[in-house]
Amino acid sequence: MGDVESAMIKTNRLQRYCEIKNRYKEAIIVNPIMTGGLIPKETWEKLVEEKWLSVGYSICFDCIEGQSSLVSKPPVRDFLSEVAEFLGGDIAYHTFGCRAAQFAIMRTISNYIRERGAKDHTNIVLADSLCHYTTAITAEMVGLRLAETPHSGYPEYKISAEEFHRKIEEIKSETGKLPGLVAVTHVEPYHGNMNPVKEIGKIAEEYGIPYLVNGAYTAGIIHLNMKSLHADFLTASAHKSMASLAPLGFLVTSREWAKRVFEESKVKTKLSERLFKNKVPNLFGCSIGGIPLISAMYSFLHVVKRVYGWEEELEKTRWFIREVEKMDGVHLIGEDPHNHHLLHFETPIFWEISKHHRRKGFFLAEEMIKRGIVGLQRGLSRHIKLSLYGLERDQIEKVRDAFFEIAEKYVKKFNLDYSVP
Repeated sequence: MGDVESAMIKTNRLQRYCEIKNRYKEAIIVNPIMTGGLIPKETWEKLVEEKWLSVGYSICFDCIEGQSSLVSKPPVRDFLSEVAEFLGGDIAYHTFGCRAAQFAIMRTISNYIRERGAKDHTNIVLADSLCHYTTAITAEMVGLRLAETPHSGYPEYKISAEEFHRKIEEIKSETGKLPGLVAVTHVEPYHGNMNPVKEIGKIAEEYGIPYLVNGAYTAGIIHLNMKSLHADFLTASAHKSMASLAPLGFLVTSREWAKRVFEESKVKTKLSERLFKNKVPNLFGCSIGGIPLISAMYSFLHVVKRVYGWEEELEKTRWFIREVEKMDGVHLIGEDPHNHHLLHFETPIFWEISKHHRRKGFFLAEEMIKRGIVGLQRGLSRHIKLSLYGLERDQIEKVRDAFFEIAEKYVKKFNLDYSVP
């Protein structure tokens, strides 16, 4: 076979990538990592209408200073100032997701301890034991040791401020120094518990420990103010909670810490004698932004307005909890009353069905998809996580009814000893 024939066969094979379809484009989405990031119709229509999707470096046409955060056309610099104000900080930069914001902060802390803070602080990040995996991995990446505070265990898994106080004293006793950073997940990603970030912030402030609040699941959902939480840093996930395309996050901080976090590159190449003005090492030089950043700007008014409707969202969430718990044995895992849209249920009725169903634990997600509802983790039936954030009441009722229908169908089919509403 010649090179030309081989190339033609490969080209034919690659054609399938040009024909990818979104099979869920009309579905109700209940995945907790997606609901807060759903893009308003007006945003994606504008992205198409203004042809922002036609080029990768979409915000770089009028970049003069080599740093996307300084671009004025489109008004990125002004937008970041608005984001900082919205979240109660002095300075905000966009990042490659919330995890990149955490990296910038922890690298700054690691450098600070090594260069200036070793006398009072040790290279330990004290975090909640149900922190997002990226918090643990980021600490590992920058050479910081992770210490954790315990939770209360089944069924609520709550974190207390008192445990942070106790752990700080323990670290101080063992090392003679304070942790280099306290990092707390505002709402943890496993049960949707809202941690006592303000109380923990007061403790960190009293000890003089830099304090990070990870607002990936809350910034853009509820009203957040970094300063009122006594935080030095706030990280946000725009694609998780600010109605934006991925990957995009924000790092919000004070003017004092901004000088360290966003310190510009000092390197000078030896042979070409180049300097990289305005490039920030903690942001890999420049965070670029592109389409995700444009989408965040288009959605920002929508996000700012919707935080004022949080109480209504919470009422709908709590209504759904009460309804679903009418199924025999089903109950919420996590704090009760619940204070966030991320829900984790223990579902023995579906676990029992899975033991009899030929598709095992996959049956539940597949049955929901048949009913136009997507987002449950495939393969899971003993426990499920979901979110109804942003859905209308009739859509929430449809989700509830789908669970009831599926339970009734298979309880009857397999003659199981469970009651269904």
